[in-house]
Amino acid sequence: MKGLSYKKVFSKYSVSLSSNLSRVAYSSYKKVRIGVSKKFPLKEYERNSFEDHRFRDDTSTDMPLGFNFSTQENEDGYLNIEYIDFYDYLPKEDLDIFKKSIRKFVSKNKPAPFGPYRTVEDLDRIDNMGRYVDFGSFYNLYVVKLIRNEYLEKFSSQVAVSLMNLSASFLVVKYRFYITGNFNEKVNEICKRKHLSYTDVSRQFNIPWYKPQKFGRVKYTGDDARYKELYTLVSTLKWKAFSELKRYFRVYFEYNQLFPPTFDTYSTNIRPSSSRETREFWYSVMLGFHTDYAPKYNACVCWDYECSQYEGKRLSAYCGGNYTNTDHLPEIAKHDISDIYANYLTASSMRRIAERDIAICNRRISKAIRRAKTSQVLKVRVSVEKKLYYSYRFISEFTGDTIDHDDGMEFRSSFIKDGSTTSSCLKGIAKNTAETKKQIDNLLKILDDAAEYGSTKSNLSLQWFMMVVTVLSLIVAIAAIFDLELSDLKTLWNVFSDFMR
Repeated sequence: MKGLSYKKVFSKYSVSLSSNLSRVAYSSYKKVRIGVSKKFPLKEYERNSFEDHRFRDDTSTDMPLGFNFSTQENEDGYLNIEYIDFYDYLPKEDLDIFKKSIRKFVSKNKPAPFGPYRTVEDLDRIDNMGRYVDFGSFYNLYVVKLIRNEYLEKFSSQVAVSLMNLSASFLVVKYRFYITGNFNEKVNEICKRKHLSYTDVSRQFNIPWYKPQKFGRVKYTGDDARYKELYTLVSTLKWKAFSELKRYFRVYFEYNQLFPPTFDTYSTNIRPSSSRETREFWYSVMLGFHTDYAPKYNACVCWDYECSQYEGKRLSAYCGGNYTNTDHLPEIAKHDISDIYANYLTASSMRRIAERDIAICNRRISKAIRRAKTSQVLKVRVSVEKKLYYSYRFISEFTGDTIDHDDGMEFRSSFIKDGSTTSSCLKGIAKNTAETKKQIDNLLKILDDAAEYGSTKSNLSLQWFMMVVTVLSLIVAIAAIFDLELSDLKTLWNVFSDFMR
């Protein structure tokens, strides 16, 4: 099985070889066509396509002003990434393997100055998280400073590893990367810099790259250019962090060909606004249109969606800080807001893996059933059970009780009356998981029925064969006892044949 790669996971702006060739072909065609335009005048659609000034009259939206709650005055706006959380599931029977990974992770790096202090007995005591840890909160194990990765040393101050109960036999592991000011300087530089619009070649799927005369051009605004640059910056950091985690821990989502789900927590002093300029700016910094806002926490959660089949779910929270000097709830919410979605992100990702594997298994099952061989059907059933083992085990025991719905009720969405995307998704994950379980049960039932039918058919054929052998043996024995001739044997066989008809 091939592993994940950056181009596989973050494929939003990845370009194929044919697309690169089409760009070169279009550029060459454009130069040649303009060069011979005196003898062969340009047609109207060619002139409109070749004139660059038609596509470069747009720049990115300015970053809005921020608001200082202490001085009650406007100030320069900022947007900082505080944390990036990676989530992974952990079967409880593999806790010993996880403990060894924790020891290696801590020994190869440097403990954080103010991290939790854990003794050997504390680590050995972790054998059943449901016994002494609250269902709705993470148990912080260790916080370390990375010292063996130059890139992450510069952009991540420390990494915290935490555990929380997910279901009867699964845990959620959270790897939190604390982002430094060096990285946020790059983020704010992108947010404040003016980005120009740009164009790219556009062609239908059935047009080969060597026919540039049939190509078109597509325009991207300055906000699109800012989105692309910020997306690339954050995606690179995530991939570097994921690669570092793989050095020490077994990432179970990777074994299922899926990048772990992530939650990005931002802090900003830009206040919510319905103005067009503010909305366009938030779109350019990856705050999509599917957003929930919680006035109590002064936070907005963006429901972004994966761009490739290998990318995990991506959620982001934009936290506005304190309303007043005495209200510290928004600051507390900024630190813990991702915990509301931890179990949902993990459960929905495992359900997504199950549905993908069901589609793969259906292809195998259809081939095995058409061949009508019991041995082949049984082999496919074993492979299906093996492939769906963790997924089926999880969805069989997951009830949604470990998801905290109270905090999710504080969010509101302009698209959902008296509700939000947060509340509907948190409430619906248990029901959706139960429906996936029914699909797998039906899948296994089809295999059982096919195997039973094949076995019954095979037994029936064997019984008929044994009966014919028995009758022939009986005829031979009678012929030997009574010394019958060939004509008498034929008579006996005809009598037996008529009886069977």
